[in-house]
Amino acid sequence: MDTGDATGGPSREELDRQVRGHYGNWRDQPKGLACAVIAAFCLLTTLALGVVVLLVVLAAGR
Repeated sequence: MDTGDATGGPSREELDRQVRGHYGNWRDQPKGLACAVIAAFCLLTTLALGVVVLLVVLAAGR
């Protein structure tokens, strides 16, 4: 097993192993922020559509 490179530091494989152990991989990362952004977009889009429909109904009633 290679414990270091020519400069005495850890090898690339060891660094990769440490990073994977600390951070996991991208599939393990939390997805809460993405879900919140999508939910906010859906909510605001629905709200905007409701306002447009209300304005059309009010304009048709005049």
